[in-house]
Amino acid sequence: MEPDLFGASSAGDLLSVTELTGKIKRLLESSFRTVRVEGEVSNYKRYEASGHRYFSLKDEGAQIRVVLFRGNERNIHGEIRDGQTVIVTGSLGVFEKKGEYQIYARSAEVRGVGSLLVELERRKRRLAEEGLFDAARKRPLPPFPRRLGIVTSLHGAVLRDIVRVARSRFPGVAIVLAPSLVQGEGAAAEIAAALDVLYSSGDTDVVIVGRGGGSIEDLWAFNEEVVVRAILRSPVPVISAVGHETDFTLADLAADLRAPTPTAAAQMAVPDRVDLLDRIAALSLRARRADTHSRETARHEWRISAGKLSDPRPLLQGKRYAVDALSSSLSEIARSAVRDGREAVERLSASVRIHSPAAWVSGRRGELAVLLGRARNEADARNRRLRSDLDILGGKLTSLNPTAVLTRGYAIALDRATGKAVRSVSETSPGRALDIRVSDGVFGAIVEKGKT
Repeated sequence: MEPDLFGASSAGDLLSVTELTGKIKRLLESSFRTVRVEGEVSNYKRYEASGHRYFSLKDEGAQIRVVLFRGNERNIHGEIRDGQTVIVTGSLGVFEKKGEYQIYARSAEVRGVGSLLVELERRKRRLAEEGLFDAARKRPLPPFPRRLGIVTSLHGAVLRDIVRVARSRFPGVAIVLAPSLVQGEGAAAEIAAALDVLYSSGDTDVVIVGRGGGSIEDLWAFNEEVVVRAILRSPVPVISAVGHETDFTLADLAADLRAPTPTAAAQMAVPDRVDLLDRIAALSLRARRADTHSRETARHEWRISAGKLSDPRPLLQGKRYAVDALSSSLSEIARSAVRDGREAVERLSASVRIHSPAAWVSGRRGELAVLLGRARNEADARNRRLRSDLDILGGKLTSLNPTAVLTRGYAIALDRATGKAVRSVSETSPGRALDIRVSDGVFGAIVEKGKT
């Protein structure tokens, strides 16, 4: 009678559904701690309340459920949708309530996105080494732009949002549009050409280049080198407004300023007329109050002076003599202070030359070198002793390993009922079930009769 996968005979104890499912769960989770599976996505759902994602991976022959819990969003590369080919990495487990096995995913990569991310990182490092993303290249935005240039798709909400926000904040700004494709084949070249059109006109004070959100493939045109270099040769500041706040492109690094959304880009590009009017009103009020206060103060002081002085010339003559005396005294004090300072500097210079710290520092440097060499020698000797002790202990551990002897042809007989090792013939009886452990596993045996 052979043992089954769970270590019990097929005619063993009766199991409940919960017990059987638990055994299956432990077996699967211990055997498939890390799996990497590729398949087509179907039945994709993301629950807003919990943030968890559930979908199935399938191919021509089978399918398996996948759970990706909230907290692993940073490990999702690409935008998961039904019909896409996705590579999932995680562990195999059992959902006991339904008796289903499924993959608990730790990461998910849309097929093709991985190579795009590698290319993006490689391109980012190369352009950064050229200094194209240095902070010293960034320019401040003009406080009151006359003309706002926009490079985006002619059709879409992005253009409408930018125009609406810019006009509502600063109605006097003129808007110049250079339409372009923003995704797909040829989009990068069109974006660069549209930027050059705005540059050549010379009529813009600031430029916004961008589009709405999307997957990494949708935004890839803004990672192309031709777009990065077109942004960098702009004679005016450029705001990058590509995708949503969590999206990232090389255009964001090249631009003078990155906006989290196209709407935010419009808010950054032009001032708010209402805020300006409020500031002007506040400053005007402060100026009027200051002027009134200054006039009242001057008028009050004039009244006081006019009441005290009938003829100010005698008072002015006395003040002139006092000023002359103070000027002479101040000149003498200044000359004396300069003389004292010069003498103090000369004394300090002589003292520094006598008590130069160079010799003391040189001596301490030599002592430090000796101590450092001694410490290194002691550390090397200690490491050698510890390594030797470790080798000795490893050898002892190997020699004392009770299962090592099994590799030389020996076996251990275990009583199946008690699980204890059989050390004597007297501990067995005919018909007794034994488990025989050898070096590469266990097999069953039945005692026929004892021999001495």
